[in-house]
Amino acid sequence: RIYGSCTPEEWAEYCWMPQVRTNETPGEWKERIWTRLTYFRENDLLPNQSKEYLEARKLIQFPDGSSYAPEIGIAICFSCDRLVYTGQRTKNMGNYNHIGMEKHWKISCTGSKYCGINYEKYSEIKHKSNFKRNYDEEICIKSL
Repeated sequence: RIYGSCTPEEWAEYCWMPQVRTNETPGEWKERIWTRLTYFRENDLLPNQSKEYLEARKLIQFPDGSSYAPEIGIAICFSCDRLVYTGQRTKNMGNYNHIGMEKHWKISCTGSKYCGINYEKYSEIKHKSNFKRNYDEEICIKSL
């Protein structure tokens, strides 16, 4: 199979999954794809770059018939299954990462699968007095 674990039909379906339709809200998009997205996740059919979250995209079609589907700053986090505003893509140490997803995992993700610190621990550190935080806790707070 040239599509990893997917059949050609599943790969085509996956390629269209991130597309938010015209006049569709992010919540409606998530609801529309959720059953199939869950199937892809449970059967390990997602490509490596989509194992942690799925970025929403908006299809732009040009008069010449070509099209482009840029990310729109929203994703579904696979740790907590919530919609996340990711903001704009930024370059980070040679790789493209969503700083918005990293912040989400650090401070508001209830699943905490992709971050070394969970939300409860972060909240506990954040509410400590500056004088009671150790060096690692201070770095954690400042990294956001």
